[in-house]
Amino acid sequence: MRGWLLNSIMALVCFGLWAFLPKVSVRYISPKSALIYEVMGGVLVAIIVFGTISKGIDYDLRGITPAFITGIIGYLGMLFFLNAVNMGKVSIIASLTAVYPVIAIILAVIFLKEKMSLTQYIGIFLAVTGVILLSYE
Repeated sequence: MRGWLLNSIMALVCFGLWAFLPKVSVRYISPKSALIYEVMGGVLVAIIVFGTISKGIDYDLRGITPAFITGIIGYLGMLFFLNAVNMGKVSIIASLTAVYPVIAIILAVIFLKEKMSLTQYIGIFLAVTGVILLSYE
């Protein structure tokens, strides 16, 4: 199996659990408390990864800045997600938020000049349509 495919499947499983477990968490603790524990879990992963880096951590501001902003935005998004699943159904909220790649695709086309085919545009349209249909109760 190709390395990218195995990593993609593992990411898929992790993201599926990532979208499900917060609903369990906020049944017993507040969304803000849940976020604190999630950050602690993230720090644990960062410590483990840091321990596996043989050549040391990189120090280039061109990479550090967007990585740092990614962390801020990611945890802000997680806080909004926790608030949402605290108030609603995880099945609907996870489906709605699962189209976040559309934003990344749009930004990649505009700023990175990545090209897309008609088939890919149709796929995006169908994904968004699917989420709209899943969001109706």
